[in-house]
Amino acid sequence: MTAFEQYAPWYDLLYEEKDYVTEASFVEQQLHRHGATLGTLLDLGCGTGVHAIEFARKGWMVTGIDMSKHMIRRAEARLLKDAQPVRFRQGNVCETGPERDFDAVVALFHVASYQTTRTSLQDMFTTAHAALKPSGILLFDYWYGGAVLAEGVETRVKQVERAPLRITRIAQSTHDEASSTVVVNYTLFCEDQNKSEILRVDESHHMRYWFPFEIEAALRSAGLDVVGHFAWMSTEAPTSQNWSAYTVAKRTA
Repeated sequence: MTAFEQYAPWYDLLYEEKDYVTEASFVEQQLHRHGATLGTLLDLGCGTGVHAIEFARKGWMVTGIDMSKHMIRRAEARLLKDAQPVRFRQGNVCETGPERDFDAVVALFHVASYQTTRTSLQDMFTTAHAALKPSGILLFDYWYGGAVLAEGVETRVKQVERAPLRITRIAQSTHDEASSTVVVNYTLFCEDQNKSEILRVDESHHMRYWFPFEIEAALRSAGLDVVGHFAWMSTEAPTSQNWSAYTVAKRTA
């Protein structure tokens, strides 16, 4: 069982404070700003489908792809309650699928940083290129290398409670500058207070931070042109204070 498969039942609670509505609105604004008209949208690494459904509410025809079948099942269950026009399928974002002629492709919540080699990052961009129509827009976020190097990594503890559930997560990270990667070792204590049960889950997330010159090279190799690099939820360039950045690219051929 993969880490995400263990994680799926607790995922939404752990990230319930994440403002998916505001993020989807911001991303849509940037897609429009850079020329993507309202139409079809492919969400690479869609997780449990929250962003995808928010885009559908705004009028996009959305397809969401995620490697975890457990995440896809939760996304489909969410869809049954929401009745939005979204199609989900299990798949690898680094492998070209059947999707073609999309107006926009997004990869959010640091999907690009789960690609820990330049080859896998380029493969993800190749998937986006194949799915986009000419002049279609790709937007993805990632860990920005300048901020990671400036701020370093540290141990963090997070607790979220929604009775009867409580989750405590301890994150301890190791940094390998030679490979521009961080291994985040999570220990989660998932408690059901009604049952007096605590499930312990241990998992490791292998992440890579990226610099704009690396991203530009991979995009060019995949047949995409860079439009710009920005700090997350901003239209300004990323700085050493912005762990999260995003890049906009366009398919020109």
